[in-house]
Amino acid sequence: MSISTISNSITNIQKEISDLHYKMSLETKKEVDCNNRIGQIERSITKNTSLSTLNSKNAEIQRKQSEISKIQIKKADLYKKISDKDGKLLKLKQDLAKEEEQERKKQIANEEKKRKKLLDLEKRQQKEQLAFQKQLQLEIQNTNNISVVINHKNENSKTAINKSILSIEYDLFISHASEDKDEIVRPLAEELQKLGVKVWYDEFTLKVGDSLRKSIDHGLLKSKYGTVILSSTFCSKSWTQYEFDSMITREMNGHKMILPIWHKVTKNDVINFSPALADKVALNTSLNSIEEIAKQLSEVILEV
Repeated sequence: MSISTISNSITNIQKEISDLHYKMSLETKKEVDCNNRIGQIERSITKNTSLSTLNSKNAEIQRKQSEISKIQIKKADLYKKISDKDGKLLKLKQDLAKEEEQERKKQIANEEKKRKKLLDLEKRQQKEQLAFQKQLQLEIQNTNNISVVINHKNENSKTAINKSILSIEYDLFISHASEDKDEIVRPLAEELQKLGVKVWYDEFTLKVGDSLRKSIDHGLLKSKYGTVILSSTFCSKSWTQYEFDSMITREMNGHKMILPIWHKVTKNDVINFSPALADKVALNTSLNSIEEIAKQLSEVILEV
């Protein structure tokens, strides 16, 4: 049984015992009253008591003695019931003590389990934090190494880049995620071509057998401007990051190149991708049609 069930049973049996004791007190009072009455009758009998009165008093004494016998039988029954109830009460109290002890042990076990779980979680978090710090340090080191290499390459290629700018073959390089081709990239490239803009766009420029990376490097190098179509997909691609970094390198060498277009992204998305890019004035597909975007780009590129 549960602790609450046992507690309720104890309360009930204690009430029953209390009721039995009350009944016992009533029977005891009746017995005392009968004995007192017998004493009164016996004291009232003298040598002058007539025979008829004596017989009447003896009859009353016998009735009271009969009542006392019945009372004593009731009291004996009440004593037995009280004794049985006391035994049950003792058993219930023992059961309650056992259940409370079991509950106490269970609570201790649960608390120990929770403590161990929290300790394990803390250890795991510490381990993950250490691993994250190591990974972060490694990435920082790799970034520093890459920066050294890029700076070295920039110094070596700065003159070559400046010379290549003098022989531009494309007006605009379109950096994009392949998932955005159908919705915006292809229609934009076609519209720009109609306006007389020489566009480097993989579907227009690459031929079978061309090296993708070399072609992209050539397109980036031979393009006066680069438009970056910033979408959630673009921000998650490593290849688009490569193209974007290449444009940043051009701008670091003093050539204003990047013309950003926001496509279904928020300013926070752009900030998370590149805080510097978020400060640039950008076109937005949510505010402008493809034709309007193409016209504004052509005005900048062709200096109309």
